[in-house]
Amino acid sequence: MAYYPSRGGTKTIATVDISPFTTKARHLPESDRLKAGQALVEALHNLGFVKVTGHGLSKDEIQEALAWTKRLFDLPYEDKMKAPHPPGPMPHRGYSEIGKEKVYSQADVKVYDTDGNDVAQELRKISDFKESYEIGSEHDPVQQNIWLPDDVLPNFRSYMTSLYQKLASVSKILLEAISVGLGLNGEEHTTLTKFISDRHCQLRLLHYPAINKDRLQKDLIARLPSHTDWGTFTMLFQDDRGGLELKDPRSEDYLPAEPEEGAFVLNIGDMLQRFTNDYFISPLHRVSVPSPDTVPETGIPARYSIPFFVCPDYFHTIATLPRFITGENPVKYEPVRFDEYGSVISKYQYAKG
Repeated sequence: MAYYPSRGGTKTIATVDISPFTTKARHLPESDRLKAGQALVEALHNLGFVKVTGHGLSKDEIQEALAWTKRLFDLPYEDKMKAPHPPGPMPHRGYSEIGKEKVYSQADVKVYDTDGNDVAQELRKISDFKESYEIGSEHDPVQQNIWLPDDVLPNFRSYMTSLYQKLASVSKILLEAISVGLGLNGEEHTTLTKFISDRHCQLRLLHYPAINKDRLQKDLIARLPSHTDWGTFTMLFQDDRGGLELKDPRSEDYLPAEPEEGAFVLNIGDMLQRFTNDYFISPLHRVSVPSPDTVPETGIPARYSIPFFVCPDYFHTIATLPRFITGENPVKYEPVRFDEYGSVISKYQYAKG
């Protein structure tokens, strides 16, 4: 069996209301925006993740998105395979059946990357018990979407295209709040805005099937192993089943990101860590499998979630902002092009072991 016994710390994940950046009321003082931005930055600086409310999406809109996700994965396997993900990591689009994709951390790669080892095979000794569907912008020149035929799931394409656009808009609001909270000047703010590209973000639909207790006791199984996200930041919407855990970079405790109605989880990605010279840390996170001893006879219920990965243009070069470089904190990262960084990080994601 494979499970992750949590070492729960005393910290809890903060919730920050960013409504001063989304409200249309003109009477709000600028100090409200500054206060909200600083609260967001403080939470992200402390842990690398935060729960966000006041983002402009209603509870009904979030529930509708999760309902569409369930509707998709409830389809027969043969129907879902009418939009298959290609064999390799690019284009990262379409449907991946259970066990097709393997998520891992760079620490995992280092453990297995020794003489004579097949890294991909070693990583896949424990499979990820999940299925997914990847969606991008309809205007992405590098990765084209792979859609189900409309008669298989009517209006799925139009709904998900609209959802992508809504989440891209929310991501720009978040970036503005981060900029205000950091106190960036005009030129620095302009540099930060290039960390979001309307055409290169990724909408992912995830289903973690139910697992019975007998399988937990007998099989090597994981849901989503510890990893970081390699974009700018990620917005994660989840159902009420729980299971998401994020690692405190200081105590190294995994903290449960308990579902909170109307909120999403925001976590820093590798690009913002490099941009801020570790002022923000891209945190390890996972979807845990509990010890079988703690699981009822009915097993673990199914779980659905929707991460939206915010990214720059593929060919954008990310460099550390000079304000984060000091004599006491010298630059830690060389400039890197986003697509080149991603090709290294995702090398084994779809490699067959």
